[in-house]
Amino acid sequence: MGDGDYPTKRPTAAISDEAAEYERPYPPEAKDIPWIDIHQHTGTLSWEHHEKMDASGARAVVMIAASYFQVPYRPIHTDDWRFLWDEALHRAGEISRNHFFDVHLATGIHFGARIEGADELLDVLPEYCELEEVVAIGETGIDPVQSVAAWPVDDQRRVLGEQMRLADEHGLPVILHTPGNREGPGSVPAQFGRTFDHKFDYGGAPDADPAPGFDLATAKRDAVEMDVAVADEVGLAHDRVVVDHGHPDIAEYVLGETGCHLSFSLVRKTEAVGPEDVAAVIDEYGSERVVVDSDLLAGLYADDAALTMRRMTLDLLRLGVDPDDVRNVVYENPKAILGL
Repeated sequence: MGDGDYPTKRPTAAISDEAAEYERPYPPEAKDIPWIDIHQHTGTLSWEHHEKMDASGARAVVMIAASYFQVPYRPIHTDDWRFLWDEALHRAGEISRNHFFDVHLATGIHFGARIEGADELLDVLPEYCELEEVVAIGETGIDPVQSVAAWPVDDQRRVLGEQMRLADEHGLPVILHTPGNREGPGSVPAQFGRTFDHKFDYGGAPDADPAPGFDLATAKRDAVEMDVAVADEVGLAHDRVVVDHGHPDIAEYVLGETGCHLSFSLVRKTEAVGPEDVAAVIDEYGSERVVVDSDLLAGLYADDAALTMRRMTLDLLRLGVDPDDVRNVVYENPKAILGL
């Protein structure tokens, strides 16, 4: 319509010829695509967080049952870790009963903090794997830096291998934590405007330097290659492995050289991954093995971060990603990976 077609005096009501010819590239119903978040710390979140997830299309989430930042700042023992596993089981049931999405668990041994007596955890982990609530092992994965005390990489490989064997035996996927992507040792992308002392961002300080042989500038790629090598050693199929905290820097390796899934953690501060990055990866590699998750944790991010999954869905649509590909990334792929 031209200006003369409006009975208004103000020109603001007019639509330019260019705007009149524009057609939205996605149908309105595409905004109602449901989502499944395969990695978040649900038990740390408030009722308001969960309600926003309800309102924005959540169907299911995977709560990481234990992470190093939840333990006391001292040497960590098996009872500390078992407490977190058991508390997560209780919280998952309570949240599922009070909200409109299902809460599942990923249970495993995280290498962000060395655990004294980790073999005791490996002894009981099979019993947790048999629980209906547990749909994955994780988050786990080789990490060059720990809190409180260093964990030798060879020992990490052994413990990771045992977890991957259990995953294979129980038909579970493994969610791999990968080190934060840095532009150089001790740094994060400049737009955050803050310093980052190695990987420890929750108070205190890490053990000291990264494990021998690790360069923090390339630690993510190096750790992922080690993780995949361990999976190959134990015979865990690549399609059971989710490489999390994804970044475009490792997309070529993960999606081009392995059969693993690549998941982008959307609010993780050390990654600086935006919808344009995810859209570019989908355009180059397709959507079949790409996933997004929130890695949402109370206290570190704004309250509206609970809307992260919905916002990513809308942003990908606005960028012109096909609605079927968007649905794959936020819903169909995680549903298939987890066997829901």
